[in-house]
Amino acid sequence: MDKKFAIGIDIGGTKVAVGLVTPEGQVADTVKVPSDVSDAESLFACVVEAVETILKNNHLSIKQIIGIGVGLPGKVNVTNGIAVFQNNIPWEQFPLVERFRAVFGDLPIKIDNDVKVAAYAEYRLLQLPADAMFGYITVSTGIAATNIINNHILRGSGFAGEIGFMPVRSFGRTSSLEFSCAGPAIARYGQQLYVDESINAEKVFDNWRNGDHSATVIVENTINGLADAIQNMVCLLDPQVIVLGGSVAIQNPDFVESILTVLKTRLHKEQAHILNNIVISKIEGNNGVIGSAFLVL
Repeated sequence: MDKKFAIGIDIGGTKVAVGLVTPEGQVADTVKVPSDVSDAESLFACVVEAVETILKNNHLSIKQIIGIGVGLPGKVNVTNGIAVFQNNIPWEQFPLVERFRAVFGDLPIKIDNDVKVAAYAEYRLLQLPADAMFGYITVSTGIAATNIINNHILRGSGFAGEIGFMPVRSFGRTSSLEFSCAGPAIARYGQQLYVDESINAEKVFDNWRNGDHSATVIVENTINGLADAIQNMVCLLDPQVIVLGGSVAIQNPDFVESILTVLKTRLHKEQAHILNNIVISKIEGNNGVIGSAFLVL
């Protein structure tokens, strides 16, 4: 039987995205539904229904599928296929692979952390040499990182890449990178400085572009924190390429250029090669689906 597609599933706290993905990383079709996070079983039923919908829409049976890959937030036991703990979805020690097999049968099924599968999509599509160190940093509601070499995601003891906990200087104090520099932090500082609860990160960036002093203070604080994080990755692992993902990076390329300007003043000359190889993700919203599918392709 000719099997053309794997199924990639990107599970988040607000939506579930399911896609049919070719071995080349092309997305043939997607289904997106709101996440039912009322309880563990409701969310599982929601995901199963989305998979069944995309199969039905494309006149496919599960026997025509290469495998199923899943990306989800939080801590994941990749070896045993268990969703260990997630802040924004109601799964704790949830045997996801086992439950999927009970519904869909004995086909390849793998799960991983959502940031890691997004990074894996970027890595596979770049087609880097096997021995090239790859880095990925997402800056959005949260901040996290992944490094990959020889098609192998670096995991440490299971919590590698959680750079959101990295200490940085922020407004004269030491706090975590995520608390200081993620999208909600930019909005929070904006609300404090403007004394306006309606201010969001997008408005802060707009004001920065218009030369507003308060916005400039906030954005420069964010630039310095993220420059610290990138410099730390470069010093520790010396990646050949670093891809920046997440809404804060993708929607603000001029902000990314400002980070590179700061990095240029900090990096050793032997590290300067990375300045031409820090790029913004060009995968338009499907890196979670593609990377999940790549787990079984």
